[in-house]
Amino acid sequence: MPLVQEAHAAQGDTLIVSTTVDAPGGDDFDRDETPIDESAEQHHAEAHAQAPSRFRFINFLRGSWRELQRVQWPDRQHVSQATAVVAGFVAIAGTYLGVADFLSTKFMDLIL
Repeated sequence: MPLVQEAHAAQGDTLIVSTTVDAPGGDDFDRDETPIDESAEQHHAEAHAQAPSRFRFINFLRGSWRELQRVQWPDRQHVSQATAVVAGFVAIAGTYLGVADFLSTKFMDLIL
């Protein structure tokens, strides 16, 4: 597994700039209040339109499925490597706890 994953490609979402921002130095930066793309307003309106409740669940499932398709799932090598790391950690932790239990039992037998 690489230490740093590669950057994802841009999503291609349309940006909308609105309002005037007051800078800390007192300068005002006037920004264009028009959308960069006219389809962005339509998309925004459609996304916030009230859908009947029965369709909201279906839309949720469709959106979830789309997100699952976008996930970069690990290949067999990465899964095997991660499984080996977990199994190794469990073996080390189990050994440590077993030795600690054995020693504490012997210590308690000496005291009592």
